[in-house]
Amino acid sequence: MAMTRYTHDLETESPGLRLAGSAAPRVAALEAEVERLRLELSAASVRIAESDVIRRDSLLLRAFMDQSDTIAWLKDERGRLVWANRNWFERFGLHEVDTLDKTEFELFGQADASRVRSRDLEILGGHAPQRDLEIVEDAQGEVRSWLVTRFPFHDSLGSRYIGSIAHDDTERMRQHEDIRRHAVIDTLTGLLNRRGFDTQAAPELSRARRRGATCALVRVELDGLSGVRERLGPVAGDAIVALAGMLLRKVFRSTDILARIDHGAFAVFAPDTGDNVGAIRKRLAAAVADLSTNAILEAQLGLSVGLRPCPPSATESLEELLAEAETLMDRDEHAQPA
Repeated sequence: MAMTRYTHDLETESPGLRLAGSAAPRVAALEAEVERLRLELSAASVRIAESDVIRRDSLLLRAFMDQSDTIAWLKDERGRLVWANRNWFERFGLHEVDTLDKTEFELFGQADASRVRSRDLEILGGHAPQRDLEIVEDAQGEVRSWLVTRFPFHDSLGSRYIGSIAHDDTERMRQHEDIRRHAVIDTLTGLLNRRGFDTQAAPELSRARRRGATCALVRVELDGLSGVRERLGPVAGDAIVALAGMLLRKVFRSTDILARIDHGAFAVFAPDTGDNVGAIRKRLAAAVADLSTNAILEAQLGLSVGLRPCPPSATESLEELLAEAETLMDRDEHAQPA
């Protein structure tokens, strides 16, 4: 009997044992699914956190760039605007909703758009940042100088973009131009000084000789200037020098190069004079008469003139031509103007 009962118990309990054995794989699969979901949830939490960081960083970057005095913008490889800071929209008088995802051909004139697109393609074809000085008229019609840095880059998906940052360089350029002008301009007459004369006249002399053109070099000096300074003072002397500069502007053409090269001495380079040297002499004679009879200055003054024609075959340097003109001027002191 005991044997029979034992056998029966095994038979009655075996289905339960078989059920437990078949559930084990499902439990394992369920646990694996739970673990997968847990990992996905954890990854999603990380992505959300990263997205929050990105969003925060994006807002910080926009706020930073909007407060910056620079202009910044991004374009994709097709030339469409994908982002710009507030200064960009204000400078061009455009609105973000009407501008993003549009190319320069849709926003600006054909000529400007073609130039910008050509430059963008050069940037996309390279790797290093490129800097350009660009002259642009803004929405108020004011011409500004911008120092623009452009650089290529790509995102995590491999899409290519062009980043651009522009700094308003107008004031610095104006200061630079003022310094440059003061380096070559005589402040009393507004004419070139000696340095400016040499810088501009020497290349013109070489160019005239290459073209086979005749030019002329003229040296003019104020007679009696030192006496006027002694009698009437330095202010009166400066007024005479300035007046002489004005007279020479009237005598010579806008294409001629005029300079004050010493206290009361002037030099003029006149290109393409041809056979008109006599006409220059007549105009100078009229200027001498005008200056000599100016009652306001309470002084009788004159201009001593030395004129040196420069045929294409001449080989003298500008310095040598000036010296020869001074020699001729000394001779003209004793001659009546023709």
